[in-house]
Formats: sequence, structure tokens, C-alpha cells
Amino acid sequence: MPPPPRRARFQIHLSTAIVLMFVAGGLIWANTRSKRFFWDDAMIIRFGWPEAAVQQEILLDGSTPIYIKDYESLFIDLMTAFIILTAVWFLCEWLIRWRAARKGA
Repeated sequence: MPPPPRRARFQIHLSTAIVLMFVAGGLIWANTRSKRFFWDDAMIIRFGWPEAAVQQEILLDGSTPIYIKDYESLFIDLMTAFIILTAVWFLCEWLIRWRAARKGA
């Protein structure tokens, strides 16, 4: 009996989707954690992982906060997340196919 034809649409296993949700949650958590430190007369708060894509400077005299966005770092953060999610997807699907082949299914 010949194997069934390959499906034309993209599909992933449910277990892969669940693992990807946990990894994406970890990436979001890493990017929204603030790193705070004091510099001269301002408190600086940075957001982003592995690069600080957004920086907020709050002057200690109570004036309006200053936001600085670094689009190059934002691109690095997005590419890092894409690479991590792709690697996790590939590893999960490879493990599922390897186990199925080992069982002879």
C-alpha cells in the first residue's frame, strides 16, 4: 500500500504549538522586563532582549519622561525571536517524526 499523499497546506502538531506558546511567552517576558539604573540626574529604564529597543529616561526633577526607540535593536530582537521560534519548531517536529519512524508508524 503506497503512503498517503503529502498535504498541501502547512500543519504542525498540537504539542509543537503548545511548546511554541511557552517559548513565545518566555520571549515576551524577556522583552518586557525592565532593567533600571541611575545615571547622573536621571533614572533610565530599558526594555528589550537581547538588545535594549526602548529606553525611557525619567529625570529626577519630575519633568516629562523621554522615550528613545532604537529601530536597529528592535530588528535584532525580532530576528532573534524568529530564529529561536523556528529552531524550536524544527526540533519539535523532528522529534515527533523521529519517534514515529522508530515505532514504525
